[in-house]
Amino acid sequence: MVAATLPIEAVPSEAALRADLSQAVALLRGVIGHPVPGALCGRVAKEFVALFSEAERAAASGVALYAPRVVESGEYAKEGDGSAADWLGKVSGTSSGAAKGRLAAAERAAKDPRLTKALHDGDLSSAQLAVVATTLAEVPDAAGPLLELMDQGASHKELSDAATHMRAASRSREDERLRRARVHTNRHFRWHQDDNGGIRGGFFCDEVEFARVAPRLEAEAKRRWKAAGNGGDSLEAHRLDAFIDLLSGPGGLGSGGCGGDGDGGGDDHDGGPDGGPDRGRGPRPAAPRTLIIVNAESLRRGTTEGDELCEIEGIGPVSVAAATELLSEGGFQYLVKEGFDIKTVTKSTRVIANCIDMALIVRDRVCARPGCGNSLGLERDHRQLDYGKDGPTELENLVRLCPECHRLKTDGGWRLEGRPGAWKWVAPAKPPSAQQMARVRKVAVAKAKAAFVKRDPSGPRRT
Repeated sequence: MVAATLPIEAVPSEAALRADLSQAVALLRGVIGHPVPGALCGRVAKEFVALFSEAERAAASGVALYAPRVVESGEYAKEGDGSAADWLGKVSGTSSGAAKGRLAAAERAAKDPRLTKALHDGDLSSAQLAVVATTLAEVPDAAGPLLELMDQGASHKELSDAATHMRAASRSREDERLRRARVHTNRHFRWHQDDNGGIRGGFFCDEVEFARVAPRLEAEAKRRWKAAGNGGDSLEAHRLDAFIDLLSGPGGLGSGGCGGDGDGGGDDHDGGPDGGPDRGRGPRPAAPRTLIIVNAESLRRGTTEGDELCEIEGIGPVSVAAATELLSEGGFQYLVKEGFDIKTVTKSTRVIANCIDMALIVRDRVCARPGCGNSLGLERDHRQLDYGKDGPTELENLVRLCPECHRLKTDGGWRLEGRPGAWKWVAPAKPPSAQQMARVRKVAVAKAKAAFVKRDPSGPRRT
């Protein structure tokens, strides 16, 4: 805080601080009130957004630092607000529920010196503070590792995933049992008509329950997305189409009639623009299995510790008890790892290609691009020598990327160099804009479809 770095006689008065803050707000309003955004070049506009984002983090840190004092003093009631959450929601333009969460995070931050210092430095957004503060409630020493992760440039997804792992590892069997019971009690599926038309919905359920349907849904969405040429509608849009069609089909999601790629992931030579318009013209592949990855030590101990894994692929960390709960059910595939070597793949057929795929899934838990952290819809990519140039399908030449980063690499000329755990995302000499990449993609899709028509689609495929 200012008082911690300045001599007593140099500490600004309340009036001086208020004047400085008012001036900063006035300056910021002056910038955003200037009618020039459309006249700026894209590069300068991007710099402006970065500066606005820095100001937003500083403002969020200020709210977190000063709001607890308002609550403590009860000053909010003088404006006729029934609660501190109502007051903060009114002044910040958010719901009372969101304001309540911000206040709870601020109160937890005030009790942790490292988190308080980060707020004084203006480094935390309200979303980052919420993740760290929530984790502190279960893991008292979580602030240090999570703040260090942010200092290293981790994305919000990477921060959230790390926090989820820490919370899962800290829970005892009893805590986990109670947590799942609470989730089950509060399970719901809600929908309503949006004011602007259309239907909005959301659901909340246990991770294990969702694991019974998620891979099938994701595989069908990915199959549709590839059939459309990986362009046009987003993967999220195809996921909704798949959800509606699968529910309205003869047997719904549980019928096993839905196909897709074996693990719900993609490959840079499977279907779409690189392998033909739609692999679904013939019989669809077998229904995907739900993959569960767990460390051998965790399985023996019954809980995870440190960096050990117990995850449902595409969903996230679960307790060892939850994972083993599914052992007796069909459609689940267990991968037990020890160190960096895969010891067991619980599947009747164990061809080399499948073992390579399993090793790749274990190694690349999220998109390999540093700072991305996406875990849904990951695609296999030939990193060094492209498949189209007879690149080998070997672990050393493979990597998993999310669709957006895969597109940057394929159409934008970006490269992934280094090794697992120390990847470097290298820009081309002249990075293209999104519009330029879209044009490149359009040409590639047209060429791929033309090539598909000329070749015999029933011929052997390379592996």
